[in-house]
Amino acid sequence: MIVTETCIGVSTRRLEDYFYSAKAIPSQESIGIEVETSFLDIKGCPITIGQSQSIFRSLVDEGWTISQRKGNLLSELRSSRGDKLLYEVGRQNLEISTVPTSIARAVNECRAVLENIYAAAAPHGAYPSFRPIVDVKEDLLIIPDERDAIWDALDGREALKMIAWMSAVQFTVDIPPEKAIQVLNNLANSVSLYLADYPQDSIWHDYISMSNAGYRFDRYGGPLHFESMQDYCTQLAKHDVVQGPKLVPYSAVEKLDIPLYLRSIWWYFRLRRYGDKLCIEVRPLPRRSDDLLESQLDLVLNTLAL
Repeated sequence: MIVTETCIGVSTRRLEDYFYSAKAIPSQESIGIEVETSFLDIKGCPITIGQSQSIFRSLVDEGWTISQRKGNLLSELRSSRGDKLLYEVGRQNLEISTVPTSIARAVNECRAVLENIYAAAAPHGAYPSFRPIVDVKEDLLIIPDERDAIWDALDGREALKMIAWMSAVQFTVDIPPEKAIQVLNNLANSVSLYLADYPQDSIWHDYISMSNAGYRFDRYGGPLHFESMQDYCTQLAKHDVVQGPKLVPYSAVEKLDIPLYLRSIWWYFRLRRYGDKLCIEVRPLPRRSDDLLESQLDLVLNTLAL
């Protein structure tokens, strides 16, 4: 028998309502793809902030719009159709987030966005690395504003800098709320297939143990099997909430920013909301060649077992 935290006075109703209030989806799921890519110079060294900013400015000249600045830096752009480009912690690590689309079109459209980024990067001496971990021990963190500085203070730079070395691929798949737990458990049954090629896993565990924050051991990776949505939310609520440069118990936070909270709990497979749709985000996939994106998506679709 599972003894849940709801039994001892911690309510997870707001989390359950957040997930269950997602609208039902049509029979054809849509796929969103996030791809992180480290860019290196001709000598194989991580590019500078100046080079990455030059890439951003070149894309703006091509018609991308500036959607976010951090201090004096351009930090997020949007294409005309809504794809995003942003920094993923490191100055060299650029992430694209594609507009969700059909299974048949998702990979080709993602590759088209990546090719656009590569073409903008090459004139600035920046070239994509198709490896999940850059082979450096250098501090590549980019901390241009207060929010990033909070994470620096919370974790300590020695722990946080490891996150900047890693590049991954994530897929988000629309899911009906009533199937969410079944699909999470299907993924859990196949976790060994993902971890067989996910060299970042050991670095993530090192980050959790080295961080000054005092995270629970399962804030990364997480529990894998769940009895119900209530059980899923109860396991989430065991994790403290980031409030400034410290952690506060979930039960002590009256006004919870749920999307931000969910983003700070790095389970292999996790539920997210995008607009009014519920999605499952599949995270433990390494950055490899663009040619492998299709086989990575196939793995995800096969192990979801909808």
